[in-house]
Amino acid sequence: SLVLSASGVYSYAVNETSAAVQALRQSTNTLSDVFSYTMRDTGGATATANLTVTIHGANDAPVLAVQTAAQNATVGTAFSFVLPTTTFTDVDSGETLTYAATSADGTALPAWLAFNTTTRTFSGTPTTSGTYGVRVTATDLGGLAANETFNITATVAPATYSLFNASSTPAQTNLNDGQQLEVGVKFQSNVVGDVTAIKFYRSANDNGQNVVDLWTTTGTKLATATFTNTTASGWQTVNFTTPVTIAANTTYIASYHTTGAYVATDGFFTNGVSNGPLSALSSAAAGGNGVYAYGGSATTGLFPTSTFDSANYYADVVFRPQLAA
Repeated sequence: SLVLSASGVYSYAVNETSAAVQALRQSTNTLSDVFSYTMRDTGGATATANLTVTIHGANDAPVLAVQTAAQNATVGTAFSFVLPTTTFTDVDSGETLTYAATSADGTALPAWLAFNTTTRTFSGTPTTSGTYGVRVTATDLGGLAANETFNITATVAPATYSLFNASSTPAQTNLNDGQQLEVGVKFQSNVVGDVTAIKFYRSANDNGQNVVDLWTTTGTKLATATFTNTTASGWQTVNFTTPVTIAANTTYIASYHTTGAYVATDGFFTNGVSNGPLSALSSAAAGGNGVYAYGGSATTGLFPTSTFDSANYYADVVFRPQLAA
């Protein structure tokens, strides 16, 4: 905008919000504003002329608009993070930014971490725990730049435990009593923690979907999930949507429902079994272990309370101890 005084002195302010103005990235890029003005003398005579103001471009540097939050990664697990396009902005219209990443001190990224400059994606699998400082630089077409730093913290995943391992196999793999049933195991942990999943050994002749359940000893269902792979056999793991916290030294029941076929090893719980903080007590100590109940359906489990010959039906849990505060 132009302000012209009666004495002929004028001032001009560039409209910085104009897209045309912001498109001027270099001093050789110009834009002209033309103003017509009229002067009148004391006798009333007038003269009209044009005033041309030439605006020369100036490259504006990008700026950090949104600071990236600290990121978390797990040792041995693939990590990926896409830097949002809104992280840096540049007032110049139509500006294109290019990206680069280094460690926070300017040295190369750690060997496990890569940065794709086209997709702005960090990726890799941490090999050791630690906090890794990262610097991202955004550079415009004129060579001006802005940067930010943030941390990626890699930690070791908490250990998980189960009663049985992959080599634990039932003596009988094709039992069928001609009706649906739920089979399970009584177990305890000597520390507080979370049950994240139910494991079970699936008979090759089990041709229906399975429901897995976690119960208190009084029959309160704490969690349930459905396993729908009707062709699977052997050990299967079914994750709960939300892990269930269990108390220390308290008995719970992990079970699964089958439409007919099941597996077992008779007399297994004559002795107890343990692994880490987990234990399944012997039948004598648990008031019967290796539990079952006839009935239920492929969508609704049934609380198992009966026992027979201390049989193990190969129901299990995935348990994660809670870390001390």
